[in-house]
Amino acid sequence: MNNILIIGCGLLGSSILRRIHKKKIAKKIFIYEKSKSNILKIKKLKLPGTIVKKLKDGVINSDLIIFCTPMSEYKRLILKINNFVLPKTLITDIGSSKVETSKLIKKFLKKDVNWIQSHPITGSEVSGPEHGKENLFLDKWCILIKDNKTNLKHLKFLNLFWKKIGSKTIVM
Repeated sequence: MNNILIIGCGLLGSSILRRIHKKKIAKKIFIYEKSKSNILKIKKLKLPGTIVKKLKDGVINSDLIIFCTPMSEYKRLILKINNFVLPKTLITDIGSSKVETSKLIKKFLKKDVNWIQSHPITGSEVSGPEHGKENLFLDKWCILIKDNKTNLKHLKFLNLFWKKIGSKTIVM
């Protein structure tokens, strides 16, 4: 895999970032983070990856985009990336409410873009990049949500990605 964009780099996003880096899953990792305090923490922790100031810069250069933000941000982000996301790019998320995410994707995402929902069963009571752990997903289940529009090549690709992260996967 060439490049990955992580949108939101709190506990889960920074844990994915650490694991991608350790396992050398991507050539480049881009980080898009809205919180100035999280950006300072990412820099202070010397986390791997390139912080992009403009969402467009990360989107146009990435093969995989991972939404690691609160679901309240999804609509705003989808509307922003629609202008420059390419059909070859795969998008996934780690949100827990798949029904709400499905509604947002169907209603707002550009039709030729592939989004396969992921639901890693992991987390912690703490938040923020300083609490991320490179082994947070190790031996944890990640459910991939397939629907009648799911591209099977992309599903295999995403399944392999989560296995490289260390997760056990199941498709529903």
